[in-house]
Amino acid sequence: MATCPLVRHKRLRRLAQPAFQSGRMTGYARTIQAQVDAVTATWRHGQVLDVLLEMRSLATRSNLATMFCRRDLGPEVAGLRQAVTDFVDHQTILRMIAPGLNRLPTGRNRRYRASEARLLRFLDEEIAAYRKDGRDHGDLMSMFTTALDSDRPGDGDRPGDKDRLSDKEVRDTAMTVLLGGITATAVGHAWALHQLSQDSALDAEVADEAQAVAQLGREHTAAEVMARLPRTRGVVAEVLRRRSPSYIFPRVTVTDTTIGSRRIPAGAQVLLSPYVLHHQPDLFPSPEDFDPYRWDGRDPHQVKGWLPFGAGESKCIAYELAFMDLTLSLAGIVRSWRLHPCPGSVRPRPRLHLEPHGLTLRLTERNPR
Repeated sequence: MATCPLVRHKRLRRLAQPAFQSGRMTGYARTIQAQVDAVTATWRHGQVLDVLLEMRSLATRSNLATMFCRRDLGPEVAGLRQAVTDFVDHQTILRMIAPGLNRLPTGRNRRYRASEARLLRFLDEEIAAYRKDGRDHGDLMSMFTTALDSDRPGDGDRPGDKDRLSDKEVRDTAMTVLLGGITATAVGHAWALHQLSQDSALDAEVADEAQAVAQLGREHTAAEVMARLPRTRGVVAEVLRRRSPSYIFPRVTVTDTTIGSRRIPAGAQVLLSPYVLHHQPDLFPSPEDFDPYRWDGRDPHQVKGWLPFGAGESKCIAYELAFMDLTLSLAGIVRSWRLHPCPGSVRPRPRLHLEPHGLTLRLTERNPR
């Protein structure tokens, strides 16, 4: 869905949208929390984490679990994480603009094609299994494989039949959600943990919220849990502003337009940078400061200029799920663990996403067992 023409994108988005309705978020939230608990249970007091690598593992588990509840994918997580990593590490802004580079006979391109083939083969097998099963397992793939287009009547041969996503459309949609959900989410996790490691008072606020929420019963919905995490939400919103993982992406103009003094014709490819917008002082005062309190009482999704998930018809379809994932995972980690900076510098590295290069953190258990 990320790269298909707008005319097809509208239909795909309409068919996939029910998978992200609020009524399904509570189930996804419980799945995410279970994956955070499983990953952090393997951590040890004093351990030093390669944070981005660890967050990729967590994001892979959480995204696979929310997409595929039909069976246990545990034994395949490491291999799929590596395939996703190889696939995404190959992608750069230059290659997005000049895709012909992908056809050159280089080792990097061969690894890319091998990882792509593995991911597509895995998705094809899962789609076939879900089609055969036909049940709703409360996960994303169930929705993708059973979605009906209520706006399109059946053809003459099958009166009343409604249009479905084809297997290829399901695969493309799942690939988009899976790749974005793993890579961008992992980078967001890593930057958030880095930020809390620099500010013990803010870390304590987030931990207090998380420990209070941990006492809630399972009858609480995802929306109710999120409402009780205002400081954690503020941290996530500010991380996505100051260190937006998707720092630049291409778009195509649909009509003639003028930006500043430059006229841009319809059909032109332009690059949009949320990073630049997020650092405009007229939109965000003192933009270089990390200030989660600027979001008190504000819904970031309604704030002009805050575009970590894009905007308009091409906005990330899973943005609410992604924001919830970042918030609940951060709360789940900080509830039990304090992360301390290790010697060495951490700097932004612009790959496909704005990654924290050189980030390692040392673990301290908050309530030693």
